[in-house]
Amino acid sequence: MRKRVINSALIVAAYLMTCVAVFTGSYFQEAISIAVGDVSDVRVVATRDVENILATQRNRDEARARADAEDPLLSTLLDPSLNELTINNLRAFFTRLTEIRRAYASWELAQDEEQNIAYAQWRHQVELWEAHLARVEQLEYGEETEIIGPTQPSDEFHFEITDTFPTEEHFNNFPVLLSLSQQEYLLSLSADELNELHAAIFEAAEIILDSPGIFEINPQVLVEVQRNISGLMNDVLDLGYTVLAASLVPNRVFDAEHFRARQQEIAENYEIVILRETELIVDANARITPEAYAIMEALGLLEGEWTRDIIPLTGIFIVIAFTMLACCWFIYFYRSRIISHTKEAMLLFTLYTCVLIFMWALDGASYHFMPILAFSMLIAMLMDMRTAVMLNLGLTVIAYFIVDGTMYYMLFFILAGTLVCLLARYTTERNKIVLVALLAACFNFVLSVAISLAFEPHQAIYSLNNVFTIAAFVAGNGVFAVIIAVGSLPLWEVLFGVVTPIKLLDLTNPTNPLMRRLTIEAPGTYHHSLIVANLAESAAYDIGANPHIARAGGYYHDIGKLKYPHYFAENITGVNPHDSIDPLSSAQIIVSHIAYGMTLAAEYRLPQFLRDIIYQHHGTALIKYFYCKAKDAEDPDDPTTIVNKNDYRYPFLNPQSRESAVVMLADGIEAAVRAIMAQGEDAGNLQEIIKKMIRDKLTDGTLADSELSIKDVDIIAKSFYRVLKGMYHERIPYPTEVRDESTEAAVINS
Repeated sequence: MRKRVINSALIVAAYLMTCVAVFTGSYFQEAISIAVGDVSDVRVVATRDVENILATQRNRDEARARADAEDPLLSTLLDPSLNELTINNLRAFFTRLTEIRRAYASWELAQDEEQNIAYAQWRHQVELWEAHLARVEQLEYGEETEIIGPTQPSDEFHFEITDTFPTEEHFNNFPVLLSLSQQEYLLSLSADELNELHAAIFEAAEIILDSPGIFEINPQVLVEVQRNISGLMNDVLDLGYTVLAASLVPNRVFDAEHFRARQQEIAENYEIVILRETELIVDANARITPEAYAIMEALGLLEGEWTRDIIPLTGIFIVIAFTMLACCWFIYFYRSRIISHTKEAMLLFTLYTCVLIFMWALDGASYHFMPILAFSMLIAMLMDMRTAVMLNLGLTVIAYFIVDGTMYYMLFFILAGTLVCLLARYTTERNKIVLVALLAACFNFVLSVAISLAFEPHQAIYSLNNVFTIAAFVAGNGVFAVIIAVGSLPLWEVLFGVVTPIKLLDLTNPTNPLMRRLTIEAPGTYHHSLIVANLAESAAYDIGANPHIARAGGYYHDIGKLKYPHYFAENITGVNPHDSIDPLSSAQIIVSHIAYGMTLAAEYRLPQFLRDIIYQHHGTALIKYFYCKAKDAEDPDDPTTIVNKNDYRYPFLNPQSRESAVVMLADGIEAAVRAIMAQGEDAGNLQEIIKKMIRDKLTDGTLADSELSIKDVDIIAKSFYRVLKGMYHERIPYPTEVRDESTEAAVINS
């Protein structure tokens, strides 16, 4: 309960500190009191990338105007079948014209006949008159003979047309509206001239209809008609233009759907004006324009109602709460050790507090200098990689609201932080630390350049030097993260007792006081511990556990045997002391090495993980040898000899981690194999012995809480077999030879 209260208090404290950092960070910086038209006292720059809403709206309105002015002709389809309508109109024109011309020709013929008849009558009258004059001339002078003659005709023939051709009547229902002069001209055309007009009009119509076609009869089309009919003679040109213009029928069909899609495409084709981070909004002593005011309002730089802070703060605090809840749940399910160990919880709280303070202090600086990578690498080195990846993600989200981050910031630290967490695995080897730093620098450099090219291509192309300069600083941040993480490890060792690679090297050093005591006071146990350490390290490496912890656990798991070293098989030489005491006492002596090991661990201030391995490496296993020995001495008739199986069990905790389980299996299997080999048996059935020992542990339930999977167990068995086979391989017997003493003496004396 006490640990739960402490952990809950730490979580609440971390949450409150985060909320304070957010409220006092760039996201909620001091507001500006100003209005449109006022003169700014300060120089205001964008705190993040923001849209210039008014400029974007202007571009949007211009695009809408262009869409409204879109020419419908561009959204029409040419329909050749409609050409026939124009051709039919022209045919109807010439057909009707032919009929009228035929009627006119008939009328002219009738007029000619009437004229001929009138002329014949006039000639007859002339002849009669001439005959009358001739008779009058034959009379003698003075002869008064009355001669009655014809009426004297006119001297010249004159024929008046009393009937006119009904031109208006014939052209009344004509397909084309023509002037009277044009009508008379059409009637006066010769056949050749009419054929010329027919050919010219049809040819011009074909040209106009084919390309680009006609959507509507407008001045542009009429100009095209005039241009294509210009091949006619001047006196026919106007007539051809009138006929063709009146006969044309549009042959382009309006595609309403295409027109709307075209308008929408044009309306959406406008530039969204973005003001980049640190770009000038308004300079000092400059007047505030509506655009500048709108930008500052969008950035939250202006004073407003209380809702300006309360509403967004509420949302942000909820997001932070859910982020921390997700991290806590992850730790509960996958790193439950923190819950049960206050020091680890305090370590995590301290690291988070430090990085929170640094981020708040660096508020306003470029996001490339945030110490998030150092935090992530430290968590990976001091705890584990999965926890580090999760906490890096959570810290990236939280820091976004503290430093008023951007999408570039989020993407960079999610990817770079994950890569740093993965690289932290190789910092346990000192000869690879420099390589890790170089890789972190390279990853950061390439990632920074890639993000610039992806999100700011134009700026990256024209300011490539700036892009590479920023990337160089980012690469330096990666190196700095490795230096801080590795260099601060001794500090965390001292303050929180965490196990670091350096600490593990010290623990596994043969000159360590406990190791020296084992070599002197219990050499058999020391040798046994070395073999167990080798087995545990190899198996832990194969299953993905921490091989350094497993090796250190193998070294120290039996330090409790320093109290009664001669009571354990590996240290017994000569008489077995257990032969002279009862099995229960022997079992109690064997069990006591765990308790004394915990005492020594506390005395020498061994890390908690070693104490856990010491306490758990036998779990609740049965001490079979002495239990069977007691069962053999059991007398059914004597109740005092009845054996209680629980008296011969280790009363401790079964392994709670994979490293503890690996040490337990390595300890039991090494002892069993050593005992078998001591009896003179070979290593032929070594694999079966290993499998049987592991099977017994599984059946007994000793590995139930160790987080080992069936696959892990199979890998451990193969790893043990590989190591033990190398240790106990059959050796080639060396041939004996009879030495010649005189020859040997000669060689020595030489």
